[in-house]
Amino acid sequence: MNNMKLQAFCLLVEFKKLAPVAKELGLTAPTVSFHIRSIEEEYGIRLFRTNAGGYRLTEAGEGLYHYARQIVQLQKDMNRFIENLLAGNIGSIRLGASGLPAHIFMPDIIHQVSTAYPDIRISLEVKTAPEIEQKVALQELDFGLIMETKQENSSLIYDTIGEDSLVLALSPTHELAAKKDITKADVLKNKVLLHTSSSSTNHFIEKWMDPFHPSIYTIELDSVSTIKKMLTFGKTIAFLSVALIEDELKSGLLIKKDLHDVTLNRKIQLIYPKSRLDNRMDTFVKTSIYDLAKQLKIYPHMT
Repeated sequence: MNNMKLQAFCLLVEFKKLAPVAKELGLTAPTVSFHIRSIEEEYGIRLFRTNAGGYRLTEAGEGLYHYARQIVQLQKDMNRFIENLLAGNIGSIRLGASGLPAHIFMPDIIHQVSTAYPDIRISLEVKTAPEIEQKVALQELDFGLIMETKQENSSLIYDTIGEDSLVLALSPTHELAAKKDITKADVLKNKVLLHTSSSSTNHFIEKWMDPFHPSIYTIELDSVSTIKKMLTFGKTIAFLSVALIEDELKSGLLIKKDLHDVTLNRKIQLIYPKSRLDNRMDTFVKTSIYDLAKQLKIYPHMT
């Protein structure tokens, strides 16, 4: 049943005359009359009796009106829901991030979204980049911020929003701390702490150390905080982003060595499904991420 027909029917019950119904719906009186006849023909019943007082419901009309006004109201409620959803007044946003983007982006982004859309439910998952990629591809997450994995999923959009370089992090008491120019050979002589094997950072480091293969010289850990604590003992080294060790560098617990190797540069990527249709909140999330990347001076297209 055409919803416009039901609206015309319900309004005619209320107004009892064609003219005000036509004005309310932006139609002509003959069109309203046509809609009423169309309903009567479809169901084989008579809806109104007419007299000097206007249109009055028949018994059959009263029965239909009971259901028609519920359908019309449900349609209005549904339209209102969709409008609010598209406007970002209701609903949820599911974010995902790998370690570094979670650290440097997500606190600000979640604050901005929750401030602009206080009624929105916001969730964040922090996992390895490949895991976030998979969850976004399965649409279990709406947006992801990851370090590049070099294995792009064809169902996703990959938007580079920044770049990051890995540095060699170590304790001031480590034997390499006093060495000015550290080579790959120096690194391979030491015990290297690696993040969990599924992380993008681990893939980068193993590729950089090629043809070196994981052996007794590597220790895999699932926590960046554990890696940083282990480094303070002065017996191990690790490749980390400067953003993850800012506090330790300031306090002197750790120092960094920049190897000036472009192969240690990584892209920071915003990912989301190609099939996703942007609404107002989606646009706000993307704009907030781009603006924050510019403020952090990591946006690759900015001079």
